[in-house]
Amino acid sequence: MKSFFKNVRSRLTLWYVLVFSLILVFYAAVSITFVYLYLMNNLDREMQEDYEIVEEYIVIGDDGSIAIDEKNDPYFHERWFEIWSPEGLLLYRNRPFTGRSLPPLQPDEESQKGFAFRSLRLTNGIRVRMMSGMINIEGNWLYIRLVSSEEKLWRELASFFWLLLIALPVAVLVAGLGGYLMAGKFLAPLDRMAEKARAIGTGNLTERLPVHNPQDEMGNLANAFNELLERIHTAFERLKQFTSDAAHELRTPLTAIRSIGEVGLQNHKSPERYREIIGSMLEENQRLTRLVDNLLFLSRADARSLDIKIEPIDLSAVIRQTVELIQPLAEEKEQRIETKGESLYARADKALLKQALLNLLDNAIKYSPPGSVIRVHLLGGENNTACIRVSDQGTGIAPPHLERIFERFYRVDKGRSREKGGSGLGLAIARWAMEMQEGNITVESEIGKGTTFVIRLQRK
Repeated sequence: MKSFFKNVRSRLTLWYVLVFSLILVFYAAVSITFVYLYLMNNLDREMQEDYEIVEEYIVIGDDGSIAIDEKNDPYFHERWFEIWSPEGLLLYRNRPFTGRSLPPLQPDEESQKGFAFRSLRLTNGIRVRMMSGMINIEGNWLYIRLVSSEEKLWRELASFFWLLLIALPVAVLVAGLGGYLMAGKFLAPLDRMAEKARAIGTGNLTERLPVHNPQDEMGNLANAFNELLERIHTAFERLKQFTSDAAHELRTPLTAIRSIGEVGLQNHKSPERYREIIGSMLEENQRLTRLVDNLLFLSRADARSLDIKIEPIDLSAVIRQTVELIQPLAEEKEQRIETKGESLYARADKALLKQALLNLLDNAIKYSPPGSVIRVHLLGGENNTACIRVSDQGTGIAPPHLERIFERFYRVDKGRSREKGGSGLGLAIARWAMEMQEGNITVESEIGKGTTFVIRLQRK
């Protein structure tokens, strides 16, 4: 029984039946009340008609006695009425029902203007309706009390009550069955969605949940799950590609180290030759270390485990410190790094900004010819932003590659990039670093003239 109510369909049906039952009970109570009032109003109206008839047939004798012209009233014996004087004396009583008596005239009846109605139960248990009214006949004031049995009214009311008592359970049963079937029909898309979701795995992430009606709540839920599946599929594909590229990148230096070592062990060589071999192995090891560090950095970045501290910083000082760090690499290629611009402050993480600048300057040094100039320009931008432009005099990047150079492991020239020690992760790290600081990075390039990367940050 408990498992039955764990089902959403069953709980919906139960709530539907409970609410419907309350509505039916309320409807039945209102209906009985209205039927009672309707029957009582009909009875009062009939008594008023009888009152007018009795009033018409009242005859006052010379001695003040009261008589009723029975011959002109064919329903005389079916009526029950009394006539009283203003002093509270009973002047006339019609007794069509033996053994039944009415209470004496009450003070509230004497003071009543117009008609007064009241229900009462006689000594023999019969329920009656009594109407009182005051009339003036030939200058004489009289009180007329008419009585009519309420037994017929209560019998009709009881019949109506029993009819409702029988009909209500039947209506609740039909409503419960209909509600259960309707709930099953409305929840059927959820069952189909659940069945489809169970069938989706890593081998078929391109499949989506069925959307029967995109306008209702079920369709909205299915669309939300499909959007989630799309994000999971995209992330899974990126992870597969990332794993494949990482394995390939790691294999290259490891293979190079092994090959150099095997060649070095084949024949006896001079100390100078061994130093060259060891130097080559150290270079590959250094490349491998940089690659592992970059992979670790991106892994921590994806996991949001890096401590990012956004605060106002002096961009000029950060640029100066970064250039000092990378200046030795430029000097090896006889390159010159020029910096210029105004002093600006922006909200950023100093470490991440330096990391991004180092990657951009490292790319500029690698792909610029010897003796060229690399320019770092700091200036104010639109919408209260600060811009750092890093320009080189390299060969430039073709337009088809501009949209993809920020992807992980992507290279414009895979062979040349690997020879220069690049892993295709520097620009991906730079873009991520800017996004984490509510900034962005864009690229402008022209074949044969060079490339410019632009970092934009929100000013203080």
